[in-house]
Amino acid sequence: MIFPRRTEGVTYICRGPGALLSLPCGGYREDAIHKRMFRERIRNNVNSWFSWSRNVDLPVDRMEDLILVTGCTLVTSYAAAVLDDHIADAKISLVSRPLNNGGSSFIWSNIRGTVEYNDSQVDPVCLSWLRY
Repeated sequence: MIFPRRTEGVTYICRGPGALLSLPCGGYREDAIHKRMFRERIRNNVNSWFSWSRNVDLPVDRMEDLILVTGCTLVTSYAAAVLDDHIADAKISLVSRPLNNGGSSFIWSNIRGTVEYNDSQVDPVCLSWLRY
């Protein structure tokens, strides 16, 4: 038996750079077990990674902007937003609605400022994890 889940909503206001991540159905998280193994790899490769990111015009200004991902989270639905507005308050509202397949649909609104957002969109034929 499937129990209906409630509709959830949130409004996020940020006075500087910030981010919002919504996982309405939870997820499974797994991290690398031996993170110390990455220290040597980072030390030996950070200069080339930084040079490469600059050569392909990624928005990386300092080596500290590079992030090594050592884990993952598996989810059925997600919504993410990045707010990068230094002049005025950035604002975004998000409502998630449950779907019969166990995922969620999302409604974005009330967007003000420099906001980039994305969410999972479930295709009836196959899962399309990125909308764009």
